[in-house]
Amino acid sequence: MEIDANMTGAVIGRGGSKIKEIQEQCSVFMRVDKANIESGFVTVELQGDANGIKTAQDMINGVISERSGAREPQSRQDNRSGSYRQRPDNNYYQRESQPPDDFKLIDWNNINQAQAKKTEEMLKNLPALVKKLYRECPEVANLSPQEVQEIRKSNNNIMVQRTFEEKPGTTSAPIPNPTTKFEHCFADYPDVMEEIRKQGFQKPSPIQCQAWPVLMSGEDLIGIAQTGSGKTLAFLLPGMIHTEMQPTPRGKRGGPNVLILAPTRELALQIRDEVAKYNFRDMKSVCVYGGGSTREQIEVIDRGVEIVIATPGRLNDLVEKGTIDVSTITYLVLDEADRMLDMGFEPQIRKVLLDIRPDRQTVMTSATWPPGVRRLAQSYMNNPIQVYVGTLDLAAVHTVSQNIEIVEDTEKFDRILEFVRNMSPTDKAIIFCGRKTGANELAGSLVLEGFECQCIHGDREQADREQAVKDIKSGSVKILVATDVASRGLDIEDITYVVNYDFPRNIEEYVHRVGRTGRAGRTGVSLSLMTRKDWGSAEELIRILEEAAQEVPEELRSMADRFNAMKERRENERALVGGRPRGGGGGGGGGGGRRFNQRW
Repeated sequence: MEIDANMTGAVIGRGGSKIKEIQEQCSVFMRVDKANIESGFVTVELQGDANGIKTAQDMINGVISERSGAREPQSRQDNRSGSYRQRPDNNYYQRESQPPDDFKLIDWNNINQAQAKKTEEMLKNLPALVKKLYRECPEVANLSPQEVQEIRKSNNNIMVQRTFEEKPGTTSAPIPNPTTKFEHCFADYPDVMEEIRKQGFQKPSPIQCQAWPVLMSGEDLIGIAQTGSGKTLAFLLPGMIHTEMQPTPRGKRGGPNVLILAPTRELALQIRDEVAKYNFRDMKSVCVYGGGSTREQIEVIDRGVEIVIATPGRLNDLVEKGTIDVSTITYLVLDEADRMLDMGFEPQIRKVLLDIRPDRQTVMTSATWPPGVRRLAQSYMNNPIQVYVGTLDLAAVHTVSQNIEIVEDTEKFDRILEFVRNMSPTDKAIIFCGRKTGANELAGSLVLEGFECQCIHGDREQADREQAVKDIKSGSVKILVATDVASRGLDIEDITYVVNYDFPRNIEEYVHRVGRTGRAGRTGVSLSLMTRKDWGSAEELIRILEEAAQEVPEELRSMADRFNAMKERRENERALVGGRPRGGGGGGGGGGGRRFNQRW
């Protein structure tokens, strides 16, 4: 929903108190996005079940209505401040005021025409771009609609469609059929086939078998699949071929062709390692990220690279310094786009997108499909094809056995000690904590108990973070204690256990944490310790467990019932309190309302 920018403070509350109240009472996750505040409106994103979202919307509208009413007398005395009226969609308020004498309406038509002309001039000066590189083999082209449907269904129920409605007067190309063999896409590129054989893959993963023909056909792609599904290779190989097959020689393009944006340093470094595995025609890459040596990164770029893997903050720094010229980018990937928006990178992403040529090919990957990701895709992608594997509903991977235990806070460390003592010599575990200090304390306590482990969180030096990942991958340590910086992007295939020492703040993060095990065809086990303060997540967790055919503890169901009863009770209390006159009963202003609340 959108609200008037002037109401932002009221909706957030002092120190975020109002957001916290709404999240606790409605069992939703709430975020206020002020990226476009200059437009006069800010976006409030709500995640949760339908009833929780509806209740949260009502609470937000109530806060705005109350604040608007409080301002009304002043606005009658001073027309400059304006009054507020509610829009028909009931979602936000718009200021009504008398415009000044020199006020002029913005001519958006002229602005759009000027922008279109500027884009046209820019494209004239850029080298030719070739995006369609796919030669469909007869075996794939001759598949019947029934065979296509069966291939998609047998590959974890692949769903594919154009994301947005076609513009009037336009006709989209047919969506390519899925492939079942590597040769179907890469038969014309024997060196790519050789690199695939070196990795020992038997057949394309579900996301790859549909994404490869889409990308090789030059289409924009939105790939939605769970973590560990092969998304990186799905966009990487077509990107390499795209780079090689451009008509202008690589040395004369003035800069890199492929840009891969990732939310965290760990994911960026993981993609870098994946690129290094595929030695395709001596292509060079660089990974630029905060915490790494800027000087060394610039030296690599100056020697010439075709592929740039970057985190948004460091990329913007190097673009502003003139070190990287993104106008030469023709193949753009936004990896884990939902995570980048969660981390507040949308302004940096939009800034970069404005500087990249508009006729580029764009790929966006995501594990979920929230409104922010959809908005970004609608603004900056060209009639994309959406490929999603499994379901768009939030769901944990089905290769993981999910175990839930309800405990007291004081029992958690003893339970973890019991758990790590029972680990076999071949087991590896990631233990997630909610806070950096908590991760440090738990790792230190485990070391004092005689268990070797590593710790990773945002305050650790980059070299220490990289060493922690190397140690758990190599097996020199079996336990990695981490915050949510590791819940996405860490691709360690042989993690056998994921433990939620602190239950995550939202159910999306639970899904991504659990996705650190059960990867690459393996099975895994997750253990989540829940305390009474986590009861707001119980109902959504039950749905996740039921969808994956997991056992739901009766205590968890009871917890969800108690939380819902508490919400209903509070709603009734608010209704009773709201019906009383403000400041009445001799209470003296707002204080009377507070005393009534405490008595109730």
